[in-house]
Amino acid sequence: MKNNTLKASLLAIVAGTTLLTAGVYAADDAKDSNEGHGKHGYHQMKGERGGHHDMRKMFRGLDLTDEQKSELKALFLAHRDEMKQNRPSKEERATQKEQMLSFITTSNFSEDDVRQALAAKQEARQQKAVDILKLQNQAYQLLTPEQQEKFKERFAKRHNR
Repeated sequence: MKNNTLKASLLAIVAGTTLLTAGVYAADDAKDSNEGHGKHGYHQMKGERGGHHDMRKMFRGLDLTDEQKSELKALFLAHRDEMKQNRPSKEERATQKEQMLSFITTSNFSEDDVRQALAAKQEARQQKAVDILKLQNQAYQLLTPEQQEKFKERFAKRHNR
């Protein structure tokens, strides 16, 4: 009888340890799965400051003056505010999702309607790309001719990799 009690106790300890270990690993995996994401676990654009990180990186090593740095910072902040204003609202995003769902679930599929919706999305993406290139051009114009030459060399070197 004593032998069975010992075996049962050992079994209870092993089972308990296994369950606790599984819980610890699960919590650790949940914490690791949040790496590379924002503080709320949402996926962020690459880099420290979203899409602007690459732009700021372009101007490293150009020996910018304090005045140039402050002008670039003001330019980037103004662009960020403009982009926030142009961002679609929650209602607009919900409407787009509803529209995509209706395209999938409708019994009368219309390619023309889908093409129109996709063309509108593509136009918005194109406008965003134009705005970013415009910002980069404005930032480039703040550089001195020597800095512009160095920028061109670094840009060519970076894109030849």
